[in-house]
Amino acid sequence: MKLAFVALAGALFYSAVLPGQDDELQKSIARGKEVYAGNCVACHQATGEGVEGVFPPLAKSDYLMKTPEKAIHAVKFGLQGAIEVNGVEYDNMMPDPGLSKEQVADVMNYIMNSWGNSSNKKMITVKMVEAVKQEADK
Repeated sequence: MKLAFVALAGALFYSAVLPGQDDELQKSIARGKEVYAGNCVACHQATGEGVEGVFPPLAKSDYLMKTPEKAIHAVKFGLQGAIEVNGVEYDNMMPDPGLSKEQVADVMNYIMNSWGNSSNKKMITVKMVEAVKQEADK
């Protein structure tokens, strides 16, 4: 079942760029910056660098860029248990921030296009967030 989830999320994430998506992506990034400032900055810092060993970096994050579906899940539902980011293990709890699916998509677009991260104009959509939620509910 996990493999099906990863395949579905990967297919959704790497879908073709739609016409007009650049403009929508920029709007989403702007909204996501506000969500980040209100919900994420205390732990992950204004620079996205986190606190080594305590709060993982989002800046130049291999975890974020290689497994966006896991990052979506963490932003939507919180995260507990060990993960490795840029070669450093983190085993802290991230509480469920209580964001709407739109806010999750927007903040993901912001962090995936900030601090040295580049999503290559691949946009996280509400449908992608819903797909992660649907798998979590099974």
